[in-house]
Amino acid sequence: MATITYTVTVATGTNQYGTGNKYYINGTVSPTIQLQEGNTYIFDTSDSTNDTHIFGFSNNPNNSPASVYSPAGIVTTTGTSGQTGSNTTIIVGNTTTTADQTVPNLFYYCTVHAGMGGSAPTITASSGITDKFNPAIDDIIEEAFERTNIRGTRTGYQLRSARRSLNIMFQEWENRGVHLWKVKLAKVPLILGQAEYSVATDSINFPSDISDTLEAFYRNNSTTTAPQDIALTQISRSQYNATPNKLTQGTPSQYYVERKINPSIFLYATPNSSVSSTTTPSSFQFCFYYLSKIENPGAYTNVSDVVNRFYPCMMSGLAYYLSMKFSPERTLDLERIYESEMLRALDADNQGTSTFISPQTFYGDGVMS
Repeated sequence: MATITYTVTVATGTNQYGTGNKYYINGTVSPTIQLQEGNTYIFDTSDSTNDTHIFGFSNNPNNSPASVYSPAGIVTTTGTSGQTGSNTTIIVGNTTTTADQTVPNLFYYCTVHAGMGGSAPTITASSGITDKFNPAIDDIIEEAFERTNIRGTRTGYQLRSARRSLNIMFQEWENRGVHLWKVKLAKVPLILGQAEYSVATDSINFPSDISDTLEAFYRNNSTTTAPQDIALTQISRSQYNATPNKLTQGTPSQYYVERKINPSIFLYATPNSSVSSTTTPSSFQFCFYYLSKIENPGAYTNVSDVVNRFYPCMMSGLAYYLSMKFSPERTLDLERIYESEMLRALDADNQGTSTFISPQTFYGDGVMS
């Protein structure tokens, strides 16, 4: 089970209740937030824009008619909105716990001003068999060891070694390319004259879990009912170095990714006054899809940060990694199984898009075009 933090800010925008001050969750105006059973969600309301706005939950949209949801031990409010350390936390129970822990479908809203929020439905665990297989780390390690023909009680060293190998394998997966379940969209406000964007320059909006960028665009959201997205071109380090004045201001058209432990992204041109966010952070944004890092296994009772279509290759891969240390006679066979499982997983993980076939055209002079 996971603890997930959302950053709450307030700015002018448009949602289903109209135009005015709205809650922005991680930079998006009044999105639907799915609350997964078993998780804890922290809504960070420390940003100064939350001053005079109090974040809460209700059983009804926009709390109309009034039906506040704030049972003790499930919903907790800390501090004062708009001040450092303030947040609202909700612990989402499940049907395996006591009845009063089961969280219904909710709606988040401002307890002072109407029309600022959105919906927060609870994702309920199925009572059928489709959602039952979600193996814990210790089960994954046990399966991998059995595939290496090593059975029986595991030593503490073997368990630590297996968890280390699992971490290394996840890093190797990131090197292989895109895993769709780890693709996320970041929205970073454009700042006048600023070329570099990173966690160091914007710890709230710039993702801390970024592994690599995929594609980017500039969003003009100054007219909230008709936002405009303009694709940006990624350039190499050499191309970026060749730009004579990296602080030239204008509308960004290119970006360069400096790949390091905590990546930085450099825009060219840097935003001028016409395309930079000042009082309304969401008006002009640098948006990019990125591949986020796969979470470390952590405790043996945790479940893996992997979707079900990758379970087979995860267990085959860990068995292959372990065989190199504990049963080298099995390494070649386990490597072949692992690569076969990985190919099937990557094939299932691709994006289904339409394919168009254009016939060749021949002209009278025999020239093919």
